[in-house]
Amino acid sequence: MAGSRAKRARLARPETTKRPAMLSSPKAAEIVALVEQLSAGLGAHDGVVVGRGLARLLADAYGARDRPLPAWVKQLIAYYRPSGGPSPRQPS
Repeated sequence: MAGSRAKRARLARPETTKRPAMLSSPKAAEIVALVEQLSAGLGAHDGVVVGRGLARLLADAYGARDRPLPAWVKQLIAYYRPSGGPSPRQPS
């Protein structure tokens, strides 16, 4: 009984892509957790889109101030980078 309840709970949760090994920064891990909570009802793909947009906004904000990207922003960018294919800023 308890096993089937746990299985149903897992199936009811939206699918998320978790790659904790890439997130050594607590700040990056907190932001990913926040994005996952905010997008829980949207689905995994939409959550990734939100995360990519947030990572891009942070990178643009640091770039506009001619400041180097902190490691935690680089981790967010890497975490939300599309799997397979070139990164968005590289020519095809």
